[in-house]
Amino acid sequence: MAKLLHRRIAQISRKAFPEEACGFVVDGKAVQVANQADEPEGGFLISAQDYLKYSTDVIFHSHPVGDHSFSEHDMVVSANMELTSYLYVVEADRLEILSPAGQIETFEKVLNR
Repeated sequence: MAKLLHRRIAQISRKAFPEEACGFVVDGKAVQVANQADEPEGGFLISAQDYLKYSTDVIFHSHPVGDHSFSEHDMVVSANMELTSYLYVVEADRLEILSPAGQIETFEKVLNR
């Protein structure tokens, strides 16, 4: 189940390239939402309406370029909102999971690329 979720987040992220993808994990499934950021190639913003609609404590987003892990901002938001956050790093084919407590779990070669 987790492997399928990881692959789906990776697929959504690659399809959104060069923009950052974002969304929620609901009942073990990735649900993409529109990235509302003014510059979606370098950040993501999920609308308040989407947060209310999906009412979950698990989000995901991607970093389309580079080999960057969670930003300090990502970590602060995750902790303050008590969110588990998935990050797919497109160029590295790597998925990371950040817990609200700040623990990071890493999965390499999600799509075997």
